[in-house]
Amino acid sequence: MIMNNIKNILFGAGLGLFFMVGILGTSCTKWTQPEAKDYYTPPTQAYKDNLKDYFNSPHKVMFGWFGNWAGEGGSMANSLMGLPDSVDFVSLWLCWGDINEAKQKDLKAFQERGSKAVLCWRAGDIGVNLTPEGEDPEEFWGVPKRPWKASDEELLIAAAEKYAMAIVDTCKKYKTNGFDYDIEDSGSLVNTQFPSVLNAFMRKLRAEFDKEGMMLVADIPAGGGWIYIYKMLEDDVLLSLDYLIWQHYWNASPDSFLENYMRASHPEIHDDMLRKSIITGDFEEASRKHYFLEQTYWTPSCGVEVAGFGAYHIEYDYPDASAEEAEEYGLQSGVDYPWVRKAIKNLNPQIKK
Repeated sequence: MIMNNIKNILFGAGLGLFFMVGILGTSCTKWTQPEAKDYYTPPTQAYKDNLKDYFNSPHKVMFGWFGNWAGEGGSMANSLMGLPDSVDFVSLWLCWGDINEAKQKDLKAFQERGSKAVLCWRAGDIGVNLTPEGEDPEEFWGVPKRPWKASDEELLIAAAEKYAMAIVDTCKKYKTNGFDYDIEDSGSLVNTQFPSVLNAFMRKLRAEFDKEGMMLVADIPAGGGWIYIYKMLEDDVLLSLDYLIWQHYWNASPDSFLENYMRASHPEIHDDMLRKSIITGDFEEASRKHYFLEQTYWTPSCGVEVAGFGAYHIEYDYPDASAEEAEEYGLQSGVDYPWVRKAIKNLNPQIKK
């Protein structure tokens, strides 16, 4: 994300069921036996019902950008079904054009249990990742040559809307749940000369996704140098988002950013946008992982709750925690995704029916 390769129950006592991780069939056998035994136990209907109730209940969502995706048949560290069942949704990071059969099977199983997955990529220019090989991007999408004149604004909007339709078609083709637009580049799509282009692009995505029941998510780096992107988005566009994800990797409390930058940029809708906001940590940098967990103990000083929390490269949490980490941060030993599981328990106490 911000770095070159960046982006590159839960219920404690009552619903411990949610800690099941989508276990693959395991085998255990004596060497004298000709065939391995399958000890996999399918989820019961009661378990499935409890999980459905959880996703439909008011709760803090757990999110992650999921990279290094291999799909069904690979290591569970590279499978969506290896994630804790109570992860609400993920953004599929760096996988455009490569959702093969193994990934499609993994995605389908992930969605069937109630979790969601959206495509995600960075795009400062119109046509990124979806321009046919051998085509000139500007000619293919109808982008006028630079430097742009005032009369080019309508041409840029038309090109952006064409690009939006291509993204919608791609999401439908791969049966994802929508799109997460990682906004941190400038170009023909994101430029301060014509903010109308970015807003028209987002409105087109929203209108088309509404027809399909899909999600529209945006994510932006949480820093003063990036707040111009948030300012460019108009109130109606921001309010139309399902979630706004802030890349806040550097400390446990986003209060300063939220009050000094986010509120100042769109004061009229600040509380509404805070309720749609997901605060994220960074699992790519091991030294930052503790911020993710500490953020789940944080409450905004203004008293308005955020939508949830998440992590960049959530799949890097698959390995068991070290003994030192388990002792210092109260993580469970001997389980996969120890930081994520601990965070989910912090965020969502037992549901009382």
